[in-house]
Amino acid sequence: MKEPGGAVVVERDDARERLARQFAGITPWDEQEAAHVAEGLDWISSGAPLYRTDAPDVPDPHLVAYTVVVSPSEEILLVDHRKARLWLPSGGHVEPGEDTWETVERECREELGVAARPTRTAGKSPFFVTATRTRGARSHTDVSLFVAA
Repeated sequence: MKEPGGAVVVERDDARERLARQFAGITPWDEQEAAHVAEGLDWISSGAPLYRTDAPDVPDPHLVAYTVVVSPSEEILLVDHRKARLWLPSGGHVEPGEDTWETVERECREELGVAARPTRTAGKSPFFVTATRTRGARSHTDVSLFVAA
């Protein structure tokens, strides 16, 4: 794009703006999720760090993406998360500069050995968000976006 006078301006897709659009695009299921969306938008706009830089808990909070794998018969795949001792969707921490969908693709390859494919209804966009404390001695908040694949 050129400004008046001929100067070239390089447009860049700002990760915070992209993430804020993803949060704003989520239709909350209930009041709690609406609060998580609002808290997430405040966190994103605050300028606070978004991505984990030191395992398991720095900074607190940080961004996580989960892949809700849905079969043609509408079954959901959960994996045994050893550290959390919970059955959860496949997923992991969003790396600095990584888009949520890129995390979904990477985690599906690493954890499941399959390629992620966007669903017809949700595409590559998150459909659900939580902001929850993890378990254990180094408890921290994971701000988690859920994407269907």
